Amino acid sequence: FMFLLTLGYWGRFRGGGAAGPERVILTGGGTGGHVNPALAIAEAIKEKEPHSQFLYVGLRGKAESVIVTRAGYPIRYVLASGYPGSQPSLALVRFVCALFVGIMQSFYHIATFRPGTIVGTGGYVSAPVIFANTLMRGLGMSRARVFIHEQNSVPGKLNQLIGRRADKVLLTFPETKGFFPENGVVVGYPVRHSVTSMLSSDRGKAMPLPIPEGRRVVFAFGGSQGSRTINRALVDALAYLRPRRNDIFVIHGVGLMKTPEYHAWEDTSERLQREYNEQEREQIDSFYYAQDYFHNIGDIYAVSDLIVCRGGAGSLNEISAMGKSALIIPKANLPGNHQVMNARAMKRAGGAEVIFEDTVKDGGMLLEEVEGQKLAMKILSLLDAKQRLEEMGKCSRAFMNHYAAERIAAQIHGSSLPSSSLNDISAKDLDPLLSDNELLWRLRSAWQEDQKQYEPRKVIVDADDLDYYRHRAASLLTSPSWPERNLGVKLIGFLKHEEKLSSLLHLLADRTPASRLQKFFGGDYRQVGFIRRNALISLQILNKWGPEVEARVFEALDDGYYEVRAQAARTMGHCAEELLQKQAVTEKLLSLINDRSFEVVREVALALGAVGGNREVAKGLLGLKEHHYWQVREAALRAVTMLVEREIVTDRDWLLKETSRFILTTTDFRSYFDIKETYRKLHALCKGDEEED
Repeated sequence: FMFLLTLGYWGRFRGGGAAGPERVILTGGGTGGHVNPALAIAEAIKEKEPHSQFLYVGLRGKAESVIVTRAGYPIRYVLASGYPGSQPSLALVRFVCALFVGIMQSFYHIATFRPGTIVGTGGYVSAPVIFANTLMRGLGMSRARVFIHEQNSVPGKLNQLIGRRADKVLLTFPETKGFFPENGVVVGYPVRHSVTSMLSSDRGKAMPLPIPEGRRVVFAFGGSQGSRTINRALVDALAYLRPRRNDIFVIHGVGLMKTPEYHAWEDTSERLQREYNEQEREQIDSFYYAQDYFHNIGDIYAVSDLIVCRGGAGSLNEISAMGKSALIIPKANLPGNHQVMNARAMKRAGGAEVIFEDTVKDGGMLLEEVEGQKLAMKILSLLDAKQRLEEMGKCSRAFMNHYAAERIAAQIHGSSLPSSSLNDISAKDLDPLLSDNELLWRLRSAWQEDQKQYEPRKVIVDADDLDYYRHRAASLLTSPSWPERNLGVKLIGFLKHEEKLSSLLHLLADRTPASRLQKFFGGDYRQVGFIRRNALISLQILNKWGPEVEARVFEALDDGYYEVRAQAARTMGHCAEELLQKQAVTEKLLSLINDRSFEVVREVALALGAVGGNREVAKGLLGLKEHHYWQVREAALRAVTMLVEREIVTDRDWLLKETSRFILTTTDFRSYFDIKETYRKLHALCKGDEEED
């Protein structure tokens, strides 16, 4: 309290920016995607005001501590942490404490540096600085204007809160304007001059990398922190790229990430040692060069023929500025799916190809991965198509806005904006991505309309979107939440994602006991009955019958949950052609003809009509003539009709006599009775009539 009073008293005399050169605080960090835009904005400001002074406020140990120091700007640090959500938790307590300390530190930095402008470029480090300046402005201690640059199409919750306290929010995407209708201005994404200022031929001369003459160069990186998916996939891909080692050269930006969960450099190095022997590593060294971070990334871009990267706006804007072709591996399940949207748009414009991540379990952890062979084959196919690669580069250069930094500087200085057109990375003609539930509703509706001719491609026309939805559905299968796994199981079937057939079979057969809480509410296994039932429905839609599928469906007939037994019988009926004349199947179905659940008996009866191969099946069905539920009696008559149509039962006089004993009454209050209509059709068939009067 005394500290704030002292600052307040001092601020009355020295509030606002100091006289002399313009002073600017830059804040934002955690990754290069937040740091590099800030440095690009600083370059644009210096072009207009060469004597401007800058102070960078960031997080200790993060990307800014390396990148900003290397760029020559002074940097100070504050304490901050990511917003964990409003649910009460220890993480929320830590967040509040860190924010309070960070605000106190920001008070000091603002008071001593006395900026006239504060520019925030995202990352949670911006929060304490902006909040501190807001408080200081209220106390008359600061007159600094606040500008926030939002790189993503959908801002995070903290950025939405911070943006409301900014003088201007500088937007990369036009559609983000809806989040900041009062103070949002679309400017694009700023790219540093050091990335684009020299020609490829000049850059190649300055590079320390030993790139032999005539090699096609591939640059793979996952941003400043690195990407586990890209790092591991690239190491695995080297086995398939090695035969082409005299034709290509791979440059790998591994990343600066050093956390308990993932140390980019150590994990990559250990994987290389583990996957390849000494002779293979010697061969790999002849065409592969790795470094944790490239401060001269513009040089690397310039000599590259193909760039493998994430789908962040920063990387794609830099690649576009250089006119380079990209193979994008977007990170899924981010707010607004902005990386996927970026990748879709750049591919639609002709400047990129896309590979989506798959989600797998690795040592008890859920991880995203791309198969090394798949990555290698895609790289080689693009490198071998030289003309196409050149066309992709031209489309890439035309894709993005290249005057964002100048637009931002104009906003800060209050001058007119450059007159160049602003290209929209999100491509307005792109359809918005559907949520999982919206996708399920559309696909299921189409399937229900015409099950025989159903194809997901008729609903999701864009092949890349269909591929993305399939990968997104697969990621749900490993979720700790059973409703999400259940949703994933449904989508796998409706999307006809045949590569996940084994995953469906695993979920169907998984007998891991339920938790105590689940058992208390009636659960039996971790994969609840709904999941097992829907796995069978998806198997029916996929229609890929085989010995393993048959075995799992056969086992499901003994499941403790009646809906699973019923669906297993329904699936067998659907795949009848594969089961015809199989006595074991017929006997198993007949053993369920008196199941305690009438829903099961109904589906068993219909399945017997489709797969049964002898008179005994008809006898079993006729034994249902007095069943309590009319739905079962109606199904039995339909099944007998199928046996007659299939010529399994030919004694029609006998059938006429036996079926006349069926109870045809129902409990439905309708003028139309299904069971009576089925009975009439069967008798007409037995008598050889087209229809009965």
